[in-house]
Amino acid sequence: MRKGSLLLLLSVMLASPVLHAEQPPPDLAAAERQVELEQQLLDNQAQRQALKADMASQPDTSAQQAQLARLQEENRRLRLQLQQEQAKPQPQWLGEDQQWFAVGGGVGVLGFLLGVLTTRGRRRRQWLN
Repeated sequence: MRKGSLLLLLSVMLASPVLHAEQPPPDLAAAERQVELEQQLLDNQAQRQALKADMASQPDTSAQQAQLARLQEENRRLRLQLQQEQAKPQPQWLGEDQQWFAVGGGVGVLGFLLGVLTTRGRRRRQWLN
């Protein structure tokens, strides 16, 4: 290599640490702001925990208690009404006369179908003779 290029390379190598960008010193206002925000975060978390504990220990409001009482009363009334309806005898689907009529109708339909099915073959034979 030439002496000129070696000198140039050497000067660049020696100057490179000086040329590196340095980080600016931390801004004191930003650091103070960060500490302040962290403190606010801790305070807010403590307040949230305190409110959560208060809500768990507080009794329900009067409106909620009134609604709960109303729903319990309605539930009790509906249970009583259900028990009364279940205690009543269930009406029969068909009365005794209606049952005999249905049985008779079923026998008539069954007799008709058997008659049609059994005489069907005879009629064909009669026509063939």
